[in-house]
Amino acid sequence: MSTRSFILGLLSVGVLAGCATSGTSGVQADDLRRSVHFVTETVISDLDFPTLQRNLYKHRAACGTAPRFVMHEGQTSFASLIETQEIPESYENVVLADLTQYLESMRAPKRVAVRVYSYYYNDEVQERVDRMMGAVRRPGVCEP
Repeated sequence: MSTRSFILGLLSVGVLAGCATSGTSGVQADDLRRSVHFVTETVISDLDFPTLQRNLYKHRAACGTAPRFVMHEGQTSFASLIETQEIPESYENVVLADLTQYLESMRAPKRVAVRVYSYYYNDEVQERVDRMMGAVRRPGVCEP
């Protein structure tokens, strides 16, 4: 075997190994945003992102936990609530809520539209959705 063939072989193995390790595994947030994983949607009046974030801080201070608020990169009117404190590697067991902020206009007050997704759905997931929305709507009211 020539030196050139050996080096090309090593490079090929390196590239393949890199491809195998750089891919993400598990269910990702974009995987949840399909209609099959849609749980519910609502609009919360008299709410904007700064107020929503204050509600989450207040809830975390009173109850010890609150969903994580994450702005979408490069967007000022789109964000997500993630049920977990940290951004998960896989969203298979996580409730995700996409948020759209609408500013006040002559026709309507400021408001936030919420679309909730979950890979699985059952009564326990619905309770988690309710707790998540409770942290936004009723900050400081700790539910078991």
